[in-house]
Amino acid sequence: MYILLTGAKKNAGDFLIAHSAKRLFERFAPDRTFQELPSWLPVTEHLDLINSAKALILCGGPAYQSGLGTRIYPILEDLDRIRVPIVSFGLGWKSFPGDDFDLKTFAFDFSSEPLLARIRNDFKYAGCRDYLTLRLLERLHFKNAWMTGCPAWYDPDCFGLPPAPPEKVERILFTPAETPRFKTQSLAVLRLLRDLFPKAGGVCSFHRGWTVDEHTTEPHAANAAAIKEAAERMGFEAWDASGTVEVMRRYREFDFHVGYRVHAHFRFLSLRKLSFLIAEDGRGRGALDATGPLGVLGWRPSHAARFATMFQSSEGWARGVRRVLGSFRMDPATVQNLRRLILSEFEMGNPNLRATLDQIDSTWPRMREMLTSLPK
Repeated sequence: MYILLTGAKKNAGDFLIAHSAKRLFERFAPDRTFQELPSWLPVTEHLDLINSAKALILCGGPAYQSGLGTRIYPILEDLDRIRVPIVSFGLGWKSFPGDDFDLKTFAFDFSSEPLLARIRNDFKYAGCRDYLTLRLLERLHFKNAWMTGCPAWYDPDCFGLPPAPPEKVERILFTPAETPRFKTQSLAVLRLLRDLFPKAGGVCSFHRGWTVDEHTTEPHAANAAAIKEAAERMGFEAWDASGTVEVMRRYREFDFHVGYRVHAHFRFLSLRKLSFLIAEDGRGRGALDATGPLGVLGWRPSHAARFATMFQSSEGWARGVRRVLGSFRMDPATVQNLRRLILSEFEMGNPNLRATLDQIDSTWPRMREMLTSLPK
């Protein structure tokens, strides 16, 4: 038996990660059982259960960020009492904006080091969901960093199937950005889709819903509610996908996806369907870097950030300039770049979809190797 620490509390993408990981275990390691525990809670009361298992698996999500071991996977207090291997399964790096400077200079909190040491040493593979994460871990002396991809971009029912580009566009799925800073751009993308496909039915899907609760702040909820109202005025239906994987399972009903949510992008690609991702941070950038050219950046480094990086006298000086003057700005070319990408993909017979699926398929042997190599 394995214990899976999963982050499925509200964000639909987290539910998809857990769902996809369990399907991979069921299909490719059928002789091994598993039990889920919530990744955001301490494990103190479950130590006997954990130590009776073969491994404790940190299952997906952007865990490689500040707060690992305390705020994210809060197991540091019990680390010495966890006697089974701790395994990184498709974890990713998160930073904002997630440019090359962030990748080069990112450092974990000192308190995270004992957990990082366990991930380095407990198992021969530390699974990464993208190549930016792989590069980060290699810089931080992980000799076992292993590019497996995210569990969510694999759907065993679709393995070996050809690409499934839309023959005609009747239904479009859009996922808006989560952070309020992307509100204007999100609305511009909605207008672009309505302009390009005026007769198509559209759904605007909110992976964290649009209401305030313990997991969603007032500014984020207000931002989502405003986008919902605007989308409905443009003729889009609004779906609350939060709290379950079931809404995302319905994504197979759509012809293609455009939007900011990384796991909507992965869901469509797992179905061999067309998807265009707009990256809003290091997670999105990492997804595009790993899967290919089906997407655009929603931001660009600011002039101050470029200057600081180019002429830095020290890392601290550059970081201070970026913090005071801003490290990014919204890219005014994003919507036009997206327009060109969409039109080109349809006109040229979906070459980027084919290249992207080839890239995903190339990672599968590593994921399979990791699954079959887990402690028995």
